[in-house]
Amino acid sequence: MAYICSDCPRNCGALRSESSGKGFCGAPSGVTVAKVMRHMWEEPCLGGKQGVENIFLYGCNLKCVYCQNYKINASPAANAVSRYKTYSAEDFSGLLLAAAKTDASAIGIVTGDHYIRQIAGALTDDVRAEIKKPLVFNCGGYMKPEMLELLSGKIDIFMPDLKYSDENLAGSLSHAKDYPSVALNAVKKCFELTGPAVFGDDGLMKKGVIVRHLVLPGQIRNTIGVIDELNEMFNPGDIVFSLMSQYLPVPGLEPPECFARLKGPISKAEYKKSTEYFENAANLTLGFTQDPSSSDSSFIPDF
Repeated sequence: MAYICSDCPRNCGALRSESSGKGFCGAPSGVTVAKVMRHMWEEPCLGGKQGVENIFLYGCNLKCVYCQNYKINASPAANAVSRYKTYSAEDFSGLLLAAAKTDASAIGIVTGDHYIRQIAGALTDDVRAEIKKPLVFNCGGYMKPEMLELLSGKIDIFMPDLKYSDENLAGSLSHAKDYPSVALNAVKKCFELTGPAVFGDDGLMKKGVIVRHLVLPGQIRNTIGVIDELNEMFNPGDIVFSLMSQYLPVPGLEPPECFARLKGPISKAEYKKSTEYFENAANLTLGFTQDPSSSDSSFIPDF
């Protein structure tokens, strides 16, 4: 059913119909799925040996200039919603139930920020009761707390990004100068909904929040700011922090001139400094770092 959307902090007030979306995210009123695949490279506490059955959704309410999933983020170069299947809430429920029947360790809904109301509608009590493995909401972080409330009791693990502590960087690279404050409030809401991280006897995460941060070339101060904010907000054991080194310049990337470093990878020195700072954050006691080899296009799904 078509509706005028103000679900995310952009407050577009744009029409989302069954066949198209006029808002920033480019998403229609249903849930458009770009790909369903087994992903073996999520954080170890999620996938274990069986991996995560990921459902990649079309569109994005950020469209970062360096996005590795640029083929499906609804940027002008990728505005191809007609290439993918759009599901009603009932049909998306069926897709989730099919994923639940696989041998994956968890189910991941990827880039669901602009589909929260649809996902909440699909996860009825009966559907949620049939899903016996952790359901992970993998998101960019640019969300309203009141929308996240719709997912209360429906999502086991929230995995939001916290991309920026620097407003100017957020404005230049993700068209959202208010991202730092908005995303920090979203992270806080995610934690409110799940509570502290819970792990099973198998070492896999069953409930909680994983906050991801991608280190960007030449932007160490931004990373330090993110770590400081999380370290101040949470207590030891509250959340899992994932510090990622997988930045990879995408084809055709033309960042603003002042961010020319984005055309190349992060340096070993930059990631080492970021890792050391994270390790000294007293309240971030659970987390992951990445091997530099993760910065490789072979890890990016083919959409």
